[in-house]
Amino acid sequence: MADTSAGSSPWDCAAVVRAVTWADRSGRAVHAALGVLRALPGVVDAHIGTPVPDATITVQLTSGGAVSVRCGGEPDPRLAPLVDTVAATLDGVRTDGGVIDFRDAVIAQMPSIVALFTPEGLLRWSNMVHWPDGTPVRYGETTLSAITSLVHPDDQPQLANLIETLHADNRGGQIRHSARVRTPVGWRVLDIDFLDRIDDPAIGGLVAFAHDITALQEAQRAKEVTATRLRQLVDSLEVGVLLQDDDRVVLTINTAAAAMLDLRGDAAELSGQRAEVVRGLRGLPPGHYSGLDELARQCMAEGLVVRRAVVPFGPDRVLEVDFLPIKDDRERLGNLWVLRDVTEQVESQRSLQRRNAELSRLASLKTEFIATVSHELRTPLTTLTSLTPLLTDGQGDRTLALAVDRNVHRMATLVEKLLFLAGLESHSRHLDLAPTPVGPLVAEQIATLSRPAADRSVTVVSGLGADATVLTGDRDLLARMVHHVVAAAIGSSPPSASVHVRSSVGGDDWVLEVIDENPLPGDSGRLFTTMTLGENDGDLIVGSGLGLVLARAIAERHGGAMVLTPSHGGNGGTVIRLELPLAGPAS
Repeated sequence: MADTSAGSSPWDCAAVVRAVTWADRSGRAVHAALGVLRALPGVVDAHIGTPVPDATITVQLTSGGAVSVRCGGEPDPRLAPLVDTVAATLDGVRTDGGVIDFRDAVIAQMPSIVALFTPEGLLRWSNMVHWPDGTPVRYGETTLSAITSLVHPDDQPQLANLIETLHADNRGGQIRHSARVRTPVGWRVLDIDFLDRIDDPAIGGLVAFAHDITALQEAQRAKEVTATRLRQLVDSLEVGVLLQDDDRVVLTINTAAAAMLDLRGDAAELSGQRAEVVRGLRGLPPGHYSGLDELARQCMAEGLVVRRAVVPFGPDRVLEVDFLPIKDDRERLGNLWVLRDVTEQVESQRSLQRRNAELSRLASLKTEFIATVSHELRTPLTTLTSLTPLLTDGQGDRTLALAVDRNVHRMATLVEKLLFLAGLESHSRHLDLAPTPVGPLVAEQIATLSRPAADRSVTVVSGLGADATVLTGDRDLLARMVHHVVAAAIGSSPPSASVHVRSSVGGDDWVLEVIDENPLPGDSGRLFTTMTLGENDGDLIVGSGLGLVLARAIAERHGGAMVLTPSHGGNGGTVIRLELPLAGPAS
């Protein structure tokens, strides 16, 4: 019911005027008036608005409508003056006579809770019909301590102490406190403001404003959890991460970045620091940071994305830097730096480059040496070759003369091969590329080697069939390559053995496989360098180790490769496999 002041008579017209007038400040004058009338002894009902036909007393309102009261028996003589007082008060506050006026409707829809308590702690007014826990709002009955009891037990002591000391310690001031409040669906968090307005003549009490911030607090908590997870994730990275705003204030920096930049202090303490402050925390001479400072100046000014920029950091360190402006559709949100210490990688790369350069130099020296020695040997060998027929025609030891002739020709052939190899490796021998049918080419080389194979009782088995493959290459070099590979297989095979030759096309490559019955030796890598020769190895097959080297060099000049692997056909032999691109060597 309306607050008519404790201890006053329900027939006190002055108290009624005060109660209705006070309630009008919140647009509740009609409610207050009805509460006063319905609380009177003998009154069955009261109505404000359209006149009630069977009303005991009806008083017209100048603003429209009427105040109607119905009694259960003979009315108290004091009723008529009181009803007239209520009507006069309603006319005085200019109520529109509706059951719920405009202000009352608007205030009732406020998302916040507003309540006014008397200095004694009694509720004088609120925009609520029910408190958060569902209990009804009762003016003049509900106390501030009862409202405080709705608060979570853990939050009650501090809130009660703040309320009790507000007027004494901060007269006319206000306090703010968040507390959990009981509701039918569980605890909700309210942000509560208490304003001491006891000395205000228009208010004369303690005003409380409360707003439900449960969703906001949950969102903030979720945001804090996410931020903590991100901080821990970023801090666990081995790369340095630095996030700045457009004023170069540090928003986030992880431990790795602080360590790479040799910054004094903990990484967490650097957040919020301006660039000038961070610069003062550098632990290395200023010259170490000059490259980074220049890159930062350009990136911040131009806002360009930078990827893998290599920046010297002092005399013996190198950093790899990424820079990315972070922005949405409307504005720039920050600037992200990612730092990686690539000193070891750069040094390894430089070491590899030095090693490659040295290997290239040694390869050039080797080629030059082979060419020089071969040229130096060619002249005397040519002379010896022309003179050996005189020995064989003379009266001397003919066997010795034939041996000399054979070995001189052998050395001359070796020199020619060395010169040819030097030309291949130095690329001074140019390729005469043309479409080349490889089936007839392989068949020709097998036929050429049929006599030496027969002399060694070795059978060459061709599995070429009708090979119509055509590849782009130098026909003379390709023929020489096939010749050396087949000759090497014949030369390494024991008597009565077989050598199988077959070809195929796999993808974009032509493949030739030559399979013998001689196991691949443990030092098979040396097949590409030297081969031990017997005393009588003077035919076309001698020097097959060098022949394989030549074959490999020709294959590589054509963009292909040659490999030796053990045979899995059960004969325990060796497979010499050539792979050449059908399109020829890349330009």
